[in-house]
Amino acid sequence: MDTTIRIGSRLFLGDITFSHGISRSGYFNKRESHDLEMYGLTLEGLYSGVLTATNEEEQQFVEQVMQDEESSLYPVKLWKKYLAAVQKSKRRHGFMASESKSSAPAPAIAEVEMDDF
Repeated sequence: MDTTIRIGSRLFLGDITFSHGISRSGYFNKRESHDLEMYGLTLEGLYSGVLTATNEEEQQFVEQVMQDEESSLYPVKLWKKYLAAVQKSKRRHGFMASESKSSAPAPAIAEVEMDDF
């Protein structure tokens, strides 16, 4: 990535969501996963407010990543794609009773006397 954004102090491994690594997640191509691994800690710090911007490009990142509008800045696009992948992977589908069904009382089972047969 041709940028003035600082490289992270260590590799960015992603959220717990990507337990096998960002490159194996299937959400990112080779370039994107490499860039996330190199710059992800800095992007995460700038996004969360832990780090302060030290140059103009980092300041643009902070301003544009919070907006809903489409950005032309590559790091903003990449970070938004990462956030979308984390949200998408946290959705779970399965056979689970919904809250409305689980909070309703169980239907009463009719008792049948053996004398009726």
